[in-house]
Amino acid sequence: MGRDTLCDKGAAEIRDDKYLAWLVASSRGCIGSEMAEQLLDATIHGCKGELEIKLGEATFMVPCSQLPEAWANLLHIYCINDYQVGSLVSIEPGNTVVDGGAYLGFFTVRAALAMQRDGLVIAVEPNPLARRALYRNLELNMLENVARVDPRALSGCEYCIRKIYVTEPWVNTTTYSYYVDMMGNELVKTLSIPAIGLKKLLADHGVGFIDLLKLDIEGAEQEVLEHAVEGGVLTPSAVRQVIVEVHPPFTDPAGIEALLRDQGYKTIRKVLGAKWMQAIVIGVS
Repeated sequence: MGRDTLCDKGAAEIRDDKYLAWLVASSRGCIGSEMAEQLLDATIHGCKGELEIKLGEATFMVPCSQLPEAWANLLHIYCINDYQVGSLVSIEPGNTVVDGGAYLGFFTVRAALAMQRDGLVIAVEPNPLARRALYRNLELNMLENVARVDPRALSGCEYCIRKIYVTEPWVNTTTYSYYVDMMGNELVKTLSIPAIGLKKLLADHGVGFIDLLKLDIEGAEQEVLEHAVEGGVLTPSAVRQVIVEVHPPFTDPAGIEALLRDQGYKTIRKVLGAKWMQAIVIGVS
């Protein structure tokens, strides 16, 4: 889940006061006021290491270098609840969830706790920098027996080698080089890594049915879904619910919604605005 870069990390010069105000306002009643103040101060002035953030029964260590993007990601997943967990989307004990684009583990942890630590979350995260924080947050919440981390990239192939473009901030790491420029991010390094389709991911983990597929994979959503359709694994009988987060104009949310409807899902689409270049499509059986 990304957005345009808010500040020059070296100068820590904030250029978007409205965005900062939105972060603070959206934190009220969700993230404690003291923690929100710490996040704001770290965003404006910088900090070293990590900040500990508590949200209900969840605890997260957030790398200071990933602010404010990680703060916004927390808000969207927990406070604003863009994925409509608990209303349109249900996660229950015994469920199986695939978190494609697990990032720092915010949704992985939310899903694991929603199923009361009884079930399976497959957290797919190819960025090694983000994956370190993901492992740390799973350990912090004692979810090692519920969550499995898969370091491969989801892609529109059964198995192939793909390049990933690791960005600063990490949230927009992608398999598309031009996506980096579109999102206005700094390219940190390029890696060649294994990539797989959804069908192989499920087979490798011994899973035949999943209750929820969440995809936020920075431009690769369309190819992953199309490959899953070709492989016969994107149907309500194989995947009960789907959440897809995309960034227009790179990926057209209307196209994602049409694809899901063609597979038999009932859908809703939420566009967060042109400035955010962000939209969410949810499909339920």
